[in-house]
Amino acid sequence: MPVNSILPPEARPSIALRPMTGAKRDLESALQLSRAAGWAYRLEDWRIAQVLGQGVLAEENGQVIGSALCWPYGDAFATCGSIIVAPAMQGRGLGRALLTQVLELTGDRAVMLNSTAEGTRLYQSFGFDALGSVHQHLAQTSADHPQPSADLPVRIARANDLEALLQMDQRAFGADRRRMIGELTQNGAVAVVECAGRPQAYAICRPFGLGQVIGPVVATGTEDAKALIGYFLRTNLGQTLRIDIPGDSGLGPWLTAQGLPEVGQVTTMIRGQHPAISGPERIFALASQSFG
Repeated sequence: MPVNSILPPEARPSIALRPMTGAKRDLESALQLSRAAGWAYRLEDWRIAQVLGQGVLAEENGQVIGSALCWPYGDAFATCGSIIVAPAMQGRGLGRALLTQVLELTGDRAVMLNSTAEGTRLYQSFGFDALGSVHQHLAQTSADHPQPSADLPVRIARANDLEALLQMDQRAFGADRRRMIGELTQNGAVAVVECAGRPQAYAICRPFGLGQVIGPVVATGTEDAKALIGYFLRTNLGQTLRIDIPGDSGLGPWLTAQGLPEVGQVTTMIRGQHPAISGPERIFALASQSFG
């Protein structure tokens, strides 16, 4: 995929964009790229991202120097993420070229992403508007911190719970994430809060980055969300845990009190109309900053 029409003249001669594949070479190259950017991704994190979405890689003389991926959820909505440019290649228009190509893959869908402060201006130039914020909480859990009590009935999800979880997720997110949720449930533990024999909230905890990530967390209120998060805090003592929460979740101070301080913040941005939320459930923690 030539980029002469996208990149400025000084960046054109030896750079090409091409689709990302699930080949070992592409995954390992993406891993090296994310490490150079200071991102704590594992090879398996890249595999899952590629399996669930579509991506573009930038190459110079056979070396991967940039990436951008998107994840469609139905015909009307998608998220974008893993937009990385190698440090030595920044400032040459490569990020703009990658974003141009990956947005073409989303077609007419509304698109949401999470931006660092450095990327906000670029995304605004593509028609993205600020929608909210996401706050990353991260720490190695310790028994020295007070562990939340188990006040609500939390249990491990069963196979016959899956359809109820998918319906809850779609009502909370506004789009069908069936394929993504199915993949994540195969890679982690799933817990539910039960009411009258049926799940009324759920959360996934899975290997990611430096340890484990809790998310998504979908519930109708903070008490159910805290019960689910507390369950995974108690069952993962001594591990590095990460959770990414929307700015309006109301969970930040509570997470800090449990020993998970805030370590970073990004801006949620959207181009187009976010799908309508159709039920009482809310997203209390993201699946990831890329997946939403």
